[in-house]
Amino acid sequence: MRRLKSTSWWQVIAVVVVASMVLTACATPTPEVIIQTVEVTKEVPVEVEVVKEVQVEVTREVIKEVTVEVEVPMDPGQVGNAAPLNAEVSGDVEFWHFWASPVRRAAVRRVVVLCEEKLPNINVTEVAKPWGDIWTANLAAVAAGSGMPDVIVEDRPQLPQRARDQVVTNLQPFVERDGLDPEQFWSFTWNEALYEGDVYGIPFETDVRVLYWNKQAFAEVGLDPETPPQTWDELLEYADKLDVKNDDGSYKRIGFFPLWNVGPDFWELTTGYTRVQDGRPVVDAPEVIETLEWVKSWVDRYGGWQEVQNFKAQFGAPPNDVFMAGGTAMLVDVGGYNSTLNFYRPYHYNADGSRMRMDWGISFLPYKKVKSGWSGGFALSIPYGAKHTDAAWEFIKCMSGPEAQASWARDTYAIPTNRGTAYDPVLLADPYWAAIMESMEWSTGSTYIPAYPNWGEQLGPRLEKVWTGELSPADAMKEAQAAIDETIQKNQ
Repeated sequence: MRRLKSTSWWQVIAVVVVASMVLTACATPTPEVIIQTVEVTKEVPVEVEVVKEVQVEVTREVIKEVTVEVEVPMDPGQVGNAAPLNAEVSGDVEFWHFWASPVRRAAVRRVVVLCEEKLPNINVTEVAKPWGDIWTANLAAVAAGSGMPDVIVEDRPQLPQRARDQVVTNLQPFVERDGLDPEQFWSFTWNEALYEGDVYGIPFETDVRVLYWNKQAFAEVGLDPETPPQTWDELLEYADKLDVKNDDGSYKRIGFFPLWNVGPDFWELTTGYTRVQDGRPVVDAPEVIETLEWVKSWVDRYGGWQEVQNFKAQFGAPPNDVFMAGGTAMLVDVGGYNSTLNFYRPYHYNADGSRMRMDWGISFLPYKKVKSGWSGGFALSIPYGAKHTDAAWEFIKCMSGPEAQASWARDTYAIPTNRGTAYDPVLLADPYWAAIMESMEWSTGSTYIPAYPNWGEQLGPRLEKVWTGELSPADAMKEAQAAIDETIQKNQ
């Protein structure tokens, strides 16, 4: 069989020359200027004759060298001391994660190899579990007293509850023994992993939601392809131009929809409001109602909740998702989605049927009053009852350290929880990274409510009724607030 795969063009950072930069030592608040020389390369598929399967060889050809000058804000809060590794520790470590996509599976294996080189007496077996199932399986293993992994990727905002339920091990004794410095991490990522003052997971990655837009789609309708919408009002104006209908009146392309990949709480933050007030969830505030009414106007704009669901159902997973396949011109997603776009390099289809590689941009979430955002992310924990805790702890120290986090971030565009590593020069050479890091400056994390950790469960079913028109935003949130308050009172 003879077949040629379609050509893929990639820009790969090959050489980085860094002057006057210190990422892991104390620094003054003065910005540092980094001069980087980068070889911009392209990958050229070469056709090979094979008998039973297709093989593509990739060579790299240097196109040009580009010198990039980047001003990096350094302040004492961005750096801290990584704990030293103990290469004498030995043992087998079973590591559970859920990163099974082509990009992330390769990235996590690279990190494992890196850590095995630094810890030659530790053998790591990485196991990819389905999202959600990973924690269900661990809960069952911990309850049974056997079968749990040695290290697990935990959803960081859920860690306090996991700690309360004795699902994960208290890591504070390890942290204090080895001098692991919390100051090296974004403060909210460390605080989310605390329960009663002790840490139960070491932050590994975080994220932030940003706006992606299709520059060719902007240009086609007369919008400046380099200027995304910055406010709610501009978002609506842009969508008016970017919507495209079929001859039968159905939508071929939706300009934007605010509930894809985010909930209304993200938009509430841009009104200047935070749902947790003085340790109490407050969901019936005027800012919440205003936000829900705004989101509902988008639902109505596109024909109602079921019509929106039907439209989205036409699309699947990358590279056939709603943005890559042209179903929307603007989409909110995590910064890591950029690595998926780079991996697939989707096409933009012109009105005449011709196609070209999509050119996209990244910016902060359009806001009502203030720029804001929310960051989730994960931590590395040792399940309660795990047998190889010493080896597991050494692996966690390595994986959460600057070198491993830099490797992971370069491959996946996940934001390092280590603040100094977030300014890795290779990452900074990509202009998209600067836009992602800008959004991190005003992002925030979750607040744990001990009396009702899962208080958000009161919102989902009621929000569904808001989108379908069965409940008004005010009535839905009045019901939710009463249920939340009642549960908290019972649990106190």
